[in-house]
Amino acid sequence: MRRLVLASILIVRAAVADGGRDGDLIDVQSAILDAVLDIRYATADNFTGKQLYPAAHCKLRRAVVARLAKAAKALRAQDRRLLLWDCYRPLSIQRELWKRVPDPKYVADPAVGSKHNRGAAVDVAVVDRAGKPVALPTRFDEFTIAAHRDHALVGDGGAEARALEKAMTDAGFVPLATEWWHFDAPDFASYALSDEPL
Repeated sequence: MRRLVLASILIVRAAVADGGRDGDLIDVQSAILDAVLDIRYATADNFTGKQLYPAAHCKLRRAVVARLAKAAKALRAQDRRLLLWDCYRPLSIQRELWKRVPDPKYVADPAVGSKHNRGAAVDVAVVDRAGKPVALPTRFDEFTIAAHRDHALVGDGGAEARALEKAMTDAGFVPLATEWWHFDAPDFASYALSDEPL
């Protein structure tokens, strides 16, 4: 097991530091091999009831992936793995989400853009070491007060959400008050809004 963890760390370092620029969009799974993808907008299992992404890809800015790799390492020590629900989101898809939920508490106005559109935000949860579900406070994209961080961290699944938040904030991410699963890179404004295809 120790050899596997060490090999994973070396692969993460190589993938994140392969000579590219911090602002490049890179595939998270190429850097964090044990991350579990459940990209909801690549399926109809999301609040729109419609598949919005052509494929299940998780891309983030290279520097953001480096932060996420630190969080993944901390969670591994607790027998947890990252579960990725959403990462970079093209601006054209942001417009579609806004049509369905034009409420800036939950969906960013595409006129301003989302931190997801910059490749600097991630919607994330945890699974156990085998990749199996654990008790979480709510489902992804639940637009209720139950998903607000001050409620989610104390109710059912609160221990998992607290562990996730600690790993993410220790890695430098900033949590969002209305969604316990959403974390932003602190330097999000340094990345341009993008409509690059997934």
